[in-house]
Amino acid sequence: MKWSSFTPANLKEKARQGWRRWLAWRYALPAIELAELVPPDTPVAPPILDHICMPPHYYRHDHDDFTPLMQLARARQPAVIVELGTAHGNTTANLCRNCPRARVLTVNAPVEEMTGTVTTFGLRREEIGCVYRQHGFAPQVTQIYANTLHLDLAPHLGGQQVDLAIVDACHDTEYVLNDFHKLRPHLAPHGLILLHDTHPSMEDHLLGSYVACLKLRQQGFDVRWLRHTWWALWQPHWPVPPLRS
Repeated sequence: MKWSSFTPANLKEKARQGWRRWLAWRYALPAIELAELVPPDTPVAPPILDHICMPPHYYRHDHDDFTPLMQLARARQPAVIVELGTAHGNTTANLCRNCPRARVLTVNAPVEEMTGTVTTFGLRREEIGCVYRQHGFAPQVTQIYANTLHLDLAPHLGGQQVDLAIVDACHDTEYVLNDFHKLRPHLAPHGLILLHDTHPSMEDHLLGSYVACLKLRQQGFDVRWLRHTWWALWQPHWPVPPLRS
């Protein structure tokens, strides 16, 4: 690189890249395979594609986040699902299709109540969740309009425990930490929390959630990265790996 190209912006980005590489080397999340959690041939319902916002159908086509999520949901058949980050409600609709007996609570702030930096959509109240309503899943869903920083799940759960939780709202580190700790007290002993947009590359919007997961590990939570995806996962008890012969 020529001396003339060392602008403040370039230097800042170089420092950021170096910090990411150091974090990835020093504190990398341990990886887990999907096959360790669900049978690899778990079938899922044909996807609803309206306003889908998850790879490989949206943004990136080099990996699949949608199918593992639906396989986990389909295999576990959770009674209660909590999703932080409704957007247009595509993920909600697909969860309802794959888990027809589940009660789904989904949370999204209207655009005028949104805060934070790393967000995907700024939607009006009537736009939030439009997909699951259009597909007839509204009776299965409780829509909560709230900024997760101010969220209190207890009145909405009515004493029920959460079997499957998804953190996919604002991806700033402090928001991901907040969202995890808002969900954890309500998680069932067999429950699972998934944190989206989490990847060891820590490129662009993937940085905040990955750093949050590293901080959670420092706090004693065994968060793991789901290999070949942008998901991290935490559950109170991990399966014991088989003995190697």
